[in-house]
Amino acid sequence: MLAIGAFAGLRDAEIKRLDWSEVDFARGFIEVKAAKAKSARRRIVPIQTNLAAWLSQAPIGLRHGRLVPKGVPSKLARARKAAGLARWPNNGLRHSFASYRLAAIHDAPRVAAELGHTSPQMLYSAYRELVLPEEAERYWKIAPAAEVGNLVAFVS
Repeated sequence: MLAIGAFAGLRDAEIKRLDWSEVDFARGFIEVKAAKAKSARRRIVPIQTNLAAWLSQAPIGLRHGRLVPKGVPSKLARARKAAGLARWPNNGLRHSFASYRLAAIHDAPRVAAELGHTSPQMLYSAYRELVLPEEAERYWKIAPAAEVGNLVAFVS
């Protein structure tokens, strides 16, 4: 859930409605169906290399049904508190995605399409030059450690 917000830019509500069947590992994209998108328009979001690494950590047996199982909000609240965050901004990971993706590829129309915006104007005016290219390079290298010993699956 967190990786999809950070590295695919889906809205919190879209992630909560997402089903594993809409994550196409073979073709490398996430389908946000019109019925699940804020804009009521279908979009295809590419799975970035680091996101693929995070998603591959989910046990194959858990890759069916809803991506976000019941009980996750309370677990996220505990994680937020443990991280020392006073609050979790609504769509905060989506905003990070927009900033770092734009800095990495310098293509506002493409990033706007990935986010489901109808025009790149808002994206360009809100996110342009917030992140330096070297920061974007570091962001897109965030991936799970080769050996994961502390990954916890949020199962209901």
